[in-house]
Amino acid sequence: MNEIIPVLTEYGLDDREAALYLAGLEIGESGMASIAKLAGIKRPSAYLIFKTLEQKGLMGSFKMKHGLRFVSTKPEILVARAKAKAKNLESILPSINALIGKSAHKPRITYYEGREGLLTAVEETLKTTNTTMRHIGSLKEAHKIIGEEYDLNHYMPTRIKKNIFLKALYFPYISSRITSRDDAADLREIRFLPIKYNNNTSTVIMDDRIIITAGSKELISVVIESKEIAFSEQQRFDLVWDLVGEKKSSK
Repeated sequence: MNEIIPVLTEYGLDDREAALYLAGLEIGESGMASIAKLAGIKRPSAYLIFKTLEQKGLMGSFKMKHGLRFVSTKPEILVARAKAKAKNLESILPSINALIGKSAHKPRITYYEGREGLLTAVEETLKTTNTTMRHIGSLKEAHKIIGEEYDLNHYMPTRIKKNIFLKALYFPYISSRITSRDDAADLREIRFLPIKYNNNTSTVIMDDRIIITAGSKELISVVIESKEIAFSEQQRFDLVWDLVGEKKSSK
C-alpha cells in the first residue's frame, strides 16, 4: 500500500479516493457498504467519492436484482488510457511548437514610466556579459534623469566588470568628468554628433534589445525585444558611426 498510494496520488487521486478505488479492486463487484467498510470510509461519503472516481473513469456501477453493484476499473485499463493520452499529446507537439515559433518572432514591447521605470530598464542591461552596447543621444539629458553619480559610481564600474564595451554617439554637451576619463580603461569609444541635431531622446541598442527614452516631463521608456529590429537598429547606428568618423571632440 505504501508503494501504491503515492502512484495513485500522482494520477490525481486524494487519499480517500485511492482507498475506495483499491477497496473496489480488492473486493471485486460489490455493494457500496462492503467497499466503504473495507476502505474505512463512511457509506454516505463513499457514494460522493464514487461519483468523483466515476467521472475519472476509475469506477463504474450497474444494476442487479438486489440493487446497484460497484466495481473498480482494472489497472491495465488505466495504463492503456495513460499511454493513449501521452500518444495524443505527442501527436500535437509539432502544432504546439509551431505556435511557439510564431510567438517567438513577435517583438516584445514593454513600457516604463518615470525615473524608476527607466532605472529598471537600464539595470536590465547589466545582466549580460561580454557584449557591445550602442548608445546614441543626449548623455546630458540622461544624467538629468538618472544622475551623473549613478553613472560614474555604479553603472560604469558594473559595465566594465561585466566586460560590456560601449560605443557612444553623443551630443557634445558632456561633463568633463566623463570626457577626461581614459576610454580604453572604461571599455568605450565616444564619437560626437553635430550639435544641430541635438534632442533630448536616448536610444540604447544591446543584443536583442532596444531601449528608447524621451526625456520629457512625462518620462516614458520603451523596451523592444526583437532580433530583427535590434539588428536593423545596430546597422543604422553603425552607419552614423562610420559617417561621423573617429575624430573625438567635446567642443
